[in-house]
Amino acid sequence: MRPAVGSLPLLLLFILVTACATPLSTEQPPARHVILISIDGLRPEFYLDSGYPAPILRKLAASGARAQTVEPVFPSNTNPSHATILTGLRPNRHGIIFNVRFEPDGTRGGWYEDASELRAPSLWMWARTAGLRTASLNWPTTHFAQIDLLVTGGDYPANEAGLAKLAQATTTGLFDLARVTPSVAALKDDVTWDALMAATAAGLVRRAQPHLLLLHFDQTDHFQHQHGRNADEVKRAVGRVDGHLASILEAVSDAGLSSRTAVVVTGDHGFSNIRQEVFPNYLLARAGLRGCPKPGATWRATAHVAGGSAAVFVNPRGDARATQAAESALRAAGAGRYAIVPRAELDALGAMEGAAFALDAVSGYAMGDACNRGLSRPASGGQHGYLPSRAEMATGFVAAGAGVRAGVTLPAMRLIDVAPTVARLLGLPARPADGRILTEVLQ
Repeated sequence: MRPAVGSLPLLLLFILVTACATPLSTEQPPARHVILISIDGLRPEFYLDSGYPAPILRKLAASGARAQTVEPVFPSNTNPSHATILTGLRPNRHGIIFNVRFEPDGTRGGWYEDASELRAPSLWMWARTAGLRTASLNWPTTHFAQIDLLVTGGDYPANEAGLAKLAQATTTGLFDLARVTPSVAALKDDVTWDALMAATAAGLVRRAQPHLLLLHFDQTDHFQHQHGRNADEVKRAVGRVDGHLASILEAVSDAGLSSRTAVVVTGDHGFSNIRQEVFPNYLLARAGLRGCPKPGATWRATAHVAGGSAAVFVNPRGDARATQAAESALRAAGAGRYAIVPRAELDALGAMEGAAFALDAVSGYAMGDACNRGLSRPASGGQHGYLPSRAEMATGFVAAGAGVRAGVTLPAMRLIDVAPTVARLLGLPARPADGRILTEVLQ
């Protein structure tokens, strides 16, 4: 979707006002308001390559700061990455280790959804402690978060029950404040859901003016999973999200906040095209190290799949013989399909707490959880979750507005650098983090 008529002039006004604003004193924060937007599956090409229909994102990048590559965390998946964006910490420190929990009985648990599962304070906590007004729309792992205006992400069926579930997961009166009315049609898919979240964000900017607004768009991830990195469906999704950026910048202008607002756009991971799916649990079951289809009460080793990678857990934890047996069973069939990632490397990545070791699928392969489908089968589409050293896993970063220098290009940065930088923009005290403040992009 192309930006609405008038969106580009409004963006130019946003850029002009922020560029000409009187510099703030050292006692004031560089930005009174920060809108932190996550585009799931954002890749740097979306704003570096004119072949993607993202004129608003490219103009923000040109007027402020942009990164040519952003290193994600491991596994490069949505929930661990979004917790990192908000804390500046790697997964083993913030506690959101995977998208879904690994259970002690060797099975896959539920998604990491509740804010109580975070082991470390996050940006919205820092902001509230400083007396700032906070809002969050569709951000992962925010269920029951103490955020002033909250819509938690989740599975909302496109029916009346889904609307009721959404109402329970939303701050009372939020949609009325934003002058948005959710409908069953808005819950149909990621496209309509993103449109609802964008309209809600624009309404909150106009009428609530939160100091920190968190917003997560889903659809770019969905279409890359379905069709791969470079499909036309992906480009259309990028265009629709770019149109949502335009509507949010229009709201900033309407609210008279352009000179006091910084907009930060980032992502959680890149994408790799796949043609095969490999099943490590088939090998572990064949070696007698677990049952199938369930691991069973006497399981000794099992693989917890995370898209392009898998964590291998042994029972009891740390058992050297079980670790050796699992590695032997997996190594024999791994050539050309995946590489073994030793525990020492996982420790350096701050990843996969409790796992004996990990598997990282080679290019073209993804991991599957099943134990009864043979070793591999054909697959298609796209996947993430691989080691962050893989170039295709790089995500993006764009910042513009109050407190952001114009014309800055970072050759490389890390996802752990986002939270400290946003905190500095808001004038919040420094907190312990694995990342650093990107002082080169700040005024």
